[in-house]
Amino acid sequence: MRPSTGQDSCRQPARVIVANQSPKLLALYREDGINLDQLMALTLSADHAVQERTWFDAQPWDKTPAALRRRLTVGEVEAAGSALVRFVGIEVYEAAGGVVRRDLFDDEQSRFLSDPALLERLATEKLEAVAATVREEGWKWVEARLSVDSQVLRQFAPCAHANRKPTAAEQQEFDALERRAVELEQQAQALDDAPEWSPDEAEMIDLEEQDIVARRKAIHEALKTWTPEQKAHAGVIVTIGRDGDVEVIRGLVRDEDRRAIAGAVRQNGAMDHRDTQGACDEDEGAPSPSAAPERRAPGCSEALTKRLAAHRTMALQSMLAQNTAVALASVVHVFVLRTFGADYPREASALQVTPQLSAFALEAMADDLRASRAWQAVQQAKEAWHTRLPEDQGEWLWWLIGLPQGELIDLLALCGALTVNALPGAGAAGSANAIAAALGLDMADWWEPTAEAYLNHVPKAQIIAALKEAGPGLAGGDVEAMKKDALVSAAASRLAGTRWLPEPLRRSPG
Repeated sequence: MRPSTGQDSCRQPARVIVANQSPKLLALYREDGINLDQLMALTLSADHAVQERTWFDAQPWDKTPAALRRRLTVGEVEAAGSALVRFVGIEVYEAAGGVVRRDLFDDEQSRFLSDPALLERLATEKLEAVAATVREEGWKWVEARLSVDSQVLRQFAPCAHANRKPTAAEQQEFDALERRAVELEQQAQALDDAPEWSPDEAEMIDLEEQDIVARRKAIHEALKTWTPEQKAHAGVIVTIGRDGDVEVIRGLVRDEDRRAIAGAVRQNGAMDHRDTQGACDEDEGAPSPSAAPERRAPGCSEALTKRLAAHRTMALQSMLAQNTAVALASVVHVFVLRTFGADYPREASALQVTPQLSAFALEAMADDLRASRAWQAVQQAKEAWHTRLPEDQGEWLWWLIGLPQGELIDLLALCGALTVNALPGAGAAGSANAIAAALGLDMADWWEPTAEAYLNHVPKAQIIAALKEAGPGLAGGDVEAMKKDALVSAAASRLAGTRWLPEPLRRSPG
């Protein structure tokens, strides 16, 4: 017999289930040929033949408890990680007659729903109830779908919206969220400065920050409005988000409705048209209403992620301004989107191209941006061209027409570069990453982990990890015992010239 251990004595409930196990597997357990966790995984089936087949047919490297559960639950839905299960609820599913298979401890990692059809029916009924409420808003169509991906959304064009002013209650809540976000940032800084801190405390702060971001997004979504004329030609998809919550995607226009909505815009006149510009235009520069949140690097706060992204954007601008081939292709890409993305005429202007310079948005994210190499390079290029332009703006067009084509392309590269926005939430991660790859962007050429740029914004443990990663011996000198200020100063000096980068600047974000 296998000797009793303290671990076994803590698992007395397992022996009740083991009593119903296959005799062959029990004999193997006594000979240490299978461990208790594996045996427990096999209890998902009460059929001895199925238990034995699952075990003996598996490859030696494919006999982990998780692998055994997967083999036993083919065609079933695992509760852990399923948005559909979270949306419906296991209790509702069981109340409707659904069967849930559980292993010994019946935790979130070991629940399997054996009737996917029932689960989907319950989810559809729940979504339809939400869709019924949304239909009262006056949309042309409202659909309830269990899942929606980017390929599905590409079948629709977004219908432009206006933002109403927040109510007093909404503004009050938004202000409260802002204040709480500041408090959490202060708590996180205090945690960084503390000689000892618990990962649980840091996780609680991070989770609350994520909740604040989600609530802010919900408030902004609630401020969106569409005119009755727009709703008469547009629709809504009600679906399930990745966290198991209801997601309502409003303002979607089908191909057959584009001309109709364009006609409605024309009837409202040129001024109204400008207010509803792009009502049925497929603008790939705008974030999708259901786009997944961009991934935040581990150990980086939301503010630091945006700070690093601002520096990366500035470096992209500087390099793009020097690469006319990529810049020209990028600008032409904008024209192609505008030219072929819609099939109704634009009346407000003969040429509707509206560059959005990103400098103010970038500075708002990184207050040290003006001191960066990229910023200085861009400003030098701007100044060089500014001194060449005629004083009278009315002469600029004729001056540009007379400019040699090579110089015109150089100027186009600079102007196009100044519109680049690779910040999280801009909805253009794919485009920004493609441009970065084409340019061969290496942020080590443009950025260093100074106190202002990075070290002041991360905890001591992360600074020490950076030193260890940057090179042998850089984490010496008893850095663990240093106060935060001293560690930041020492790390800035040691990391200078090492070309070390934090994870968000090594990879392609998104």
